Amino acid sequence: MNKLNRRNFLKTTAVAGSGLLIARFSHAQEIVTEDDGTAVAMGYAADHSTVDTAKWTKKAGPDGAKQQCTTCTLYQKIDDEYGLCPIFAGKRVHASGWCNGWVA
Repeated sequence: MNKLNRRNFLKTTAVAGSGLLIARFSHAQEIVTEDDGTAVAMGYAADHSTVDTAKWTKKAGPDGAKQQCTTCTLYQKIDDEYGLCPIFAGKRVHASGWCNGWVA
């Protein structure tokens, strides 16, 4: 029978916590596609320069050219290509993407 002491407890907790963090930010997460239901509703485009500004007038505004996922307050960078966004829970978005949920 293993004796559970404070040192073993802390080691186990640290390993488990690290595993959870790795799983949370892992590249195993699905990437949002433009035909995803939420993506369609939000006007998501993987490349912000391809957004239909006639349909999504927020992007057509004076600062529209600067709007992309990396400049959005909601964006959480993972690496240079992808990040997380609470609008698309559990999925990665392209760093150069855009959606109508963009926040300065």
